Amino acid sequence: MSPQQYKFGPAKAKEFYTENNVIFLTGATGFVGKTILEKLLRSFPQIRKVYLLVRISGTKTLQDRVENDVFASKIFDTLRSQFSTHQEFHAKVIQKIVPVRGDITIDRLGLSEADQRMIQADTRVVINSAASVSFDDPLNNALEMNTRGPFRTFEIAKGIKNLAAFVHISTCYVNAPMVDAHIDEIVYPHPLGDPEAIYESLTKMSYEDIRTYERSVVLKTYPNTYTFSKSLTEHLVQRQYKTMGLPIVIVRPSIVTAAKAEPVPGWVEGVAAANKAVVSCALGQVQEWIGDGSKKTDLIPVDIVAKVILLAATTASSSQTRPNIYHVGTSSINPITWGQFGTCLTDYWLSVDKPRRRVSDDIRFEMFDLTVFKKRFDQRFGEQIRTLAQHKDGKKLKIRISKAMAVPMTFKTFATSQWFFDVSNTLALDDAAPVELKSGLRSGMDWDRYMEDYNSGVHAFILKEKVVRPVGSASYSIQPIKRKELPAAAVTLEKSEIVARL
Repeated sequence: MSPQQYKFGPAKAKEFYTENNVIFLTGATGFVGKTILEKLLRSFPQIRKVYLLVRISGTKTLQDRVENDVFASKIFDTLRSQFSTHQEFHAKVIQKIVPVRGDITIDRLGLSEADQRMIQADTRVVINSAASVSFDDPLNNALEMNTRGPFRTFEIAKGIKNLAAFVHISTCYVNAPMVDAHIDEIVYPHPLGDPEAIYESLTKMSYEDIRTYERSVVLKTYPNTYTFSKSLTEHLVQRQYKTMGLPIVIVRPSIVTAAKAEPVPGWVEGVAAANKAVVSCALGQVQEWIGDGSKKTDLIPVDIVAKVILLAATTASSSQTRPNIYHVGTSSINPITWGQFGTCLTDYWLSVDKPRRRVSDDIRFEMFDLTVFKKRFDQRFGEQIRTLAQHKDGKKLKIRISKAMAVPMTFKTFATSQWFFDVSNTLALDDAAPVELKSGLRSGMDWDRYMEDYNSGVHAFILKEKVVRPVGSASYSIQPIKRKELPAAAVTLEKSEIVARL
């Protein structure tokens, strides 16, 4: 269906979120989820309520997690600066947040019966951002989070009385086995056979059998358990789409990186995916990588991802034969190569003051094929490894050497291969989008400018150091933001308020 064939569609996103102004968001403590939440609250003041599924462990409370793991993030500084007092910020923003205790690895999401009834009574849009993005997860863990988790969320969604949209966030790399291919926004046949039979078989396997299947089957086809579990989920969704009767759309981001523009250029959190490569280079932890500098990679700023997710919801429909799918990436527009990526990293990190946590002043990003990489690794570290094997001390050196092998191995498939993800559906959304959600994806990226912002963002927001140079433009520098002062407790949700809502 084209954007014009929907009741709202991307052109009427404001009207969509005026009518559908209660959101249930999972994964709000994560990088993408937090960006979605901030964008909703800043650009759509008509949003009335946002339920946040929050996992609690140890002695932490809902209040702790919302304050410390969500609203303490620097991403909310721009939004917070728009209000002159704590009371105004609380009344117009914080009061919309309704945290509910839960966990996507538990049946019914671990919700109490009262919370489940509350969510199902008035939620209009579900955005499932919760996932494990670790490339190193054992298969059983990846399935629990990335396959069973979404289906537990679907079960809750089935009980929502007036559901307008369910946005499932996947990844472009569900089609990782299709190396060097142009990949459309569709579900291709699963490379390992019937997805329902695969899933059924996995549910009956012992832990050891699953580990064997992971090593002998999954990792011989997919680069990691993350991409396999996400792929399996998409195939199961397509198979069960009509019987579930839910208005599901699937958004597939590529490698999610720092914000291009909103709320500020360079905002970033977490040390996963490409962020790990940037940090490893910045701190002198890894100098040599397994890859081909001429290969194109697919980086996509997180703020563009958030905009596409919110636009995609406006096209959800349960009356179609299959869910709409939207790629969010740059590989089919103007991709950056790994060589350019590495040059941008070294140019930046050699030009700034040495980060406090730097372990080596050897700042390089050089790529080799696997055979040469292993030979060079042995030349650089072989003698030290053999010496350390005879001693119990040297813990820090052991960790450093292990990272020099483990981190490049994690990226190996992505840095030695390339994919070209079609974005026709996504560009159609963007062409029709209102200004608040227009990403400008069609015009491509100024990679040199963007990478400067990305590196500055890692420097400030991940390494948490003062960055003197401006980020994005001379009007914004990553330093303590000069804004109308709010009390330190500006994001506090009173315990009595949380209890009252539950």
